[in-house]
Amino acid sequence: MKNIEEQYGKLTKKYALPNFKEIDKEFEIAAIENENFLLREITNKIVDRIDFFSRLFEDLLQPDPSLLRSMYESKIFNDEERKTIYTLYKKMMVINRQSVGVSLNREEKEDAVFIKKTFDEWKELKTSISKIVDKIKDSWKKEADSKEELGYLG
Repeated sequence: MKNIEEQYGKLTKKYALPNFKEIDKEFEIAAIENENFLLREITNKIVDRIDFFSRLFEDLLQPDPSLLRSMYESKIFNDEERKTIYTLYKKMMVINRQSVGVSLNREEKEDAVFIKKTFDEWKELKTSISKIVDKIKDSWKKEADSKEELGYLG
C-alpha cells in the first residue's frame, strides 16, 4: 500500500487528484497491485464499482424472470421510484461509456480528468444509491405473503 500511496501522491501533485484516503475508502485503490499504470488501474477500480451498482439497477428496471431475487426486488418500487432508478442508471452508464473512451486513448492526463470528475459525481450518486439499496435490504426483512411473493415455482 505504501508504494501505491507514494505513487498516487506524485500524481496528485501533477494532476490535483482527490485525497488518497477518500478515494481509497470509496474504490479500494490501495489494493491495486500494479502501480506502473496507476491512474489506469484506478479508473478500472472506479468502473468496477459503478458497474456493480448499474447491474443491480438493471435488475430492478428489467428483472430476470428466472431469478426470484430479481422479480421480488423489482416489485417493491413504484413508478416514481423507477424513474429515479432509471435516472441514476443513466448517470452511471454515462460514466461507464466515458471510461471506454478514456481506455481507448490510454493517456494519463485523460485518466486523471476522468478520476477527478467521476469521484465528484460518485459522491453525489452514492447518497441516492444508498437510499435504494436500503429499501431493497429492508424489503427482505418484512414478512411477506408466501403465496403472493413466491407464486408458481414448479
